[in-house]
Order: sequence, then C-alpha cells, then structure tokens
Amino acid sequence: MNIRLATILALSILGGLIKIVGGVLYGSKALLVDAFTSFGNILAAILIIHYYQRSLEPPDRDHMFGHYRLTIAGPIYTVVIYSAIFGIVAMELINTAGKTYVVEEMAPVMAAIGFVVYLISILLSRGVDISFKIYSRFTGSELIESIVTIAASLSGALLSYIIDYIGAIILSLFIVYEVYNSIGNIIGIISDETSREIVMDIEHELNKLNINIDRIRVRRIIEGIYHGDIVIKMPPDTPLEAAHYIADKIEDRVKKKYNIDLTIHVEPE
Repeated sequence: MNIRLATILALSILGGLIKIVGGVLYGSKALLVDAFTSFGNILAAILIIHYYQRSLEPPDRDHMFGHYRLTIAGPIYTVVIYSAIFGIVAMELINTAGKTYVVEEMAPVMAAIGFVVYLISILLSRGVDISFKIYSRFTGSELIESIVTIAASLSGALLSYIIDYIGAIILSLFIVYEVYNSIGNIIGIISDETSREIVMDIEHELNKLNINIDRIRVRRIIEGIYHGDIVIKMPPDTPLEAAHYIADKIEDRVKKKYNIDLTIHVEPE
C-alpha cells in the first residue's frame, strides 16, 4: 500500500479516535454514537474495497464467468458490522435513558475536528483508484453524521443534554438505515436485476444496423457489469461467415458501450 492510501486510512482511523475521545471525555452521547459508526464505517469500507479488488481477478477453473459477485461480501459484512454496532449503541442509549448528564463545550469542538479529518480523507481518496472512490462515497455519509453530531452536541452543551440525546437517537436510526440499504444491495445483486434503459438502448442501436431482433435479455452482475443474450433472426440463406461477422459486430459494439458480456444466437427468419 502506498503512502497516499495509508494516509487515507490513517486519517479515517484518527477521525474515529477523535470522536471516541470527545464522546467519552466530554459527555456527548451523539458524539459517542458517531464514533462507533465511524469505526464500523472504516471496517466495512475496507472489506468492500478488498472484495471489490478480488472481484476484478480474471476467470479461472472455479469461476469461469469471473469473480464479479465477490463484491456481495461487502454488503454482507456491512450488515453484520452495523447490526453489532446498533446493538452496542442501543444498549448505551437505553442505559442512559432518564439519566441527566452534562455535555461539555469541547464536545462539538472534537466533533468538528473529526469532521475536518474525515473531509481530508475523502478528498484524498477521490484522486486514487476506483476502489478508493468507492470508499470516498461510502465514507461520505460520515460527513452528514458529523454535521448532525456537531449540531446536537453544541445544542446539548449550550441548551440541554436532551438535544444531544435526541441527536444520538437520530444517529442510531441512521445505522438501521445503513443496514436496510445494505440488505437492498444484496437483494439487488442476487436477484439478477435488469436495466430497462440499457435494453432499450441496445434495441435502438441494433435497429440502426437493421438487425431483426427476436429477444434481448440483460442481467446486472454488479454495478456497471452486465451479462446478457440476444437472439436475432436472419434470412436462411445468409452465409455462415456473414452471420458470424454480424454477431461479432453486435457483441463488440454492445461490450464497448455498455460493458455487457453477450451471447449472440442467430436463428433463421
């Protein structure tokens, strides 16, 4: 791992540590919940990146169509990690319910510092390879959480701890949303979702080539990678070489434009 990537991960971990210190030392429950989600975010993002990179490995004897669907491991681990974190923060909030506590004015300061550290990490990650672009999108939610935390802890310090407590509840509900979203991603990957827009675009492209289309089927393997098959009809007297040429032309054109691995089947009209 080069210095830049190590710096990105180090800054992310530092941001989480700052939030934990702020939450423990300065009494903000919102900041403490944010800290837990920060570390969950880091761990889940690293796993997402790892399995994304493994998914790019070429096909082998055991994975003849490639390793694309290894990316499903990322959302699965995210569900496990965030579910565990939700259990921890839920117990903390339940144990705190009805109890008075003090939020010190340094809490929002620590939240703001954590926000800046995460922002630098995200900006750095946008300039590296695609896997860390995934990380930057994934960690972008931390900035939203940090803004909520800053507002809640600041109000808790200046007005009432109850506002900080409400902020902590809002952040814990965001964890539930992350779990729900990850489950949706898993279902989307394993259910062979199609893209009507891509199918319509392919039909449009083939119509421009005067191809008689009998059937088009497309399924999403992962985001941006599709498999599919097309059945076209040609006159029975079409030479084999000509049919082969047209099939290759369709396959090449669709692959370049939509990143779809196609099987072309030719039937007589």
